Amino acid sequence: MTVNRTSEIEEKNIGRVINQRYKLIKKIGVGGMGDVYLAEHEVLKKKVAVKILHYEQSKRKDTVERFKREAIAASNMGQANIADVTDFGYTDEGNAYFVMEFIEGQSLSDIIREQKILPLEYAVSVASQICVALYSAHGKGIIHRDLKPENVLITEVNGVYPFVKIVDFGISKILHDEMSKKDKPKTLTKSGAIFGTPEYMSPEQAGGNEVGPTSDIYSLGIMIYEMLTGQIPFVDDNYMKVLHKHQYDFPELPSVRNTEITSDVDALIMKCLEKKAFNRYESMFALLGDLKKIYIGHKLEKKISLAFLFNSGTVARGTTKGNIDDNGSISGQEIIRLLNYEGAEDDVPQRGSKTALKATVIIFLLIVAAFLTYSYIQKKKNPLVVYRDNTELKENPDNSKVENLHKKKKKISKKKKPKNKKKKIPRYVPKKTIELKINSNIKGVRVYDKDTGKTICIAPCKKNIPKDEAGVLLLGFEMDDFDIKPMAITLERDMVVNLKLNTTGG
Repeated sequence: MTVNRTSEIEEKNIGRVINQRYKLIKKIGVGGMGDVYLAEHEVLKKKVAVKILHYEQSKRKDTVERFKREAIAASNMGQANIADVTDFGYTDEGNAYFVMEFIEGQSLSDIIREQKILPLEYAVSVASQICVALYSAHGKGIIHRDLKPENVLITEVNGVYPFVKIVDFGISKILHDEMSKKDKPKTLTKSGAIFGTPEYMSPEQAGGNEVGPTSDIYSLGIMIYEMLTGQIPFVDDNYMKVLHKHQYDFPELPSVRNTEITSDVDALIMKCLEKKAFNRYESMFALLGDLKKIYIGHKLEKKISLAFLFNSGTVARGTTKGNIDDNGSISGQEIIRLLNYEGAEDDVPQRGSKTALKATVIIFLLIVAAFLTYSYIQKKKNPLVVYRDNTELKENPDNSKVENLHKKKKKISKKKKPKNKKKKIPRYVPKKTIELKINSNIKGVRVYDKDTGKTICIAPCKKNIPKDEAGVLLLGFEMDDFDIKPMAITLERDMVVNLKLNTTGG
């Protein structure tokens, strides 16, 4: 009866007007929770998209609450690469709905399906825009948790193509819930529950564990992998096996599936796909910085311009570190300045750093002035000559004799007091190596440099290897009866690699 009731309502939707405002023209999207319609505002004559929750879903309080959360999350973004939500309400039949901007274009999944492998400049442009959009979302405490090509629409805005619009925050996680002094924040996520699309889930999400901003970074890594190879890393008919692979299997290098992919692109993708969240990029901003290096290093500016990207809306400042500005955002121009800064993200000058610098300089000058004043006063107070015995002074009141005596005393004191040797202050020496730690559930795995064949260590093991901020090392693994896929790591910081081998072999 419920299915029939839903079908009857949805068949009548075309041509009807919801709440005397939105006339439904045609269905443009179908989902498990609801459908999306192209509509027109009765007064403004503006095209919009209306997402209507299914009738049976509208009767479930938790589903309606999650649907409402999606509307709230998207409407609070204020970022040009995230589809804006403008209204929320209920139809006469009781179906919850919300209204969002209508986007003419294709989903990224349709584009990949048609073209198979996308050009590097296209992938970098799309990934960079997603970074900016989700850096904004993460700064507001919102994690998407279902980032996939189907939820990324590609359109053209003011002559710019591809222009990204991210949709469907239906299972987004809001980290900073609003709450009163008495009430605790509500949560719609049960402990251990798994939400999302298996093929794009992070290992922690696949295991039903707590997720953070780095979970979206993992999903974006899968998408970059797919854009450049035409394939996703892990495939299986059984979705539970896909979840298992995300947690325990190492993906094949993208360059194995597409030989035109270079080592720096390999390294960027594999860093996004690290099993442990702390081994991935710290934030979307950090990932954006490496995308910028590839953009410049491969001279992609000759093929596509990203100048528009940094003016595509405001971006929330902080992630989990709480360094959010008073207005919660930074301008596109400041993103350019920050990206041009060559230091690590933690060392990037923050807004307001000018004020802090001025205060530091003033304090320093005050300290110097106080020290000089104190020295001058002390010099005035102290006598020119200090005697242990006044007899010689009384007998020789002449000033010249006093001066001679002063010189004599000085010579004696110089002889007695040895010169103090200046203590050498040890200079800070930058770390020239990184620690590579290989964990393995089976002892005796040979870890070697895939390019040279030279053995690095026998796992489980720790090894210090030369640091190279721009370098990439392709690790090979060898053990009898086991076929272990190679893994690319960057040489800019300490790394941890976990090997879990099936005891049955293979």
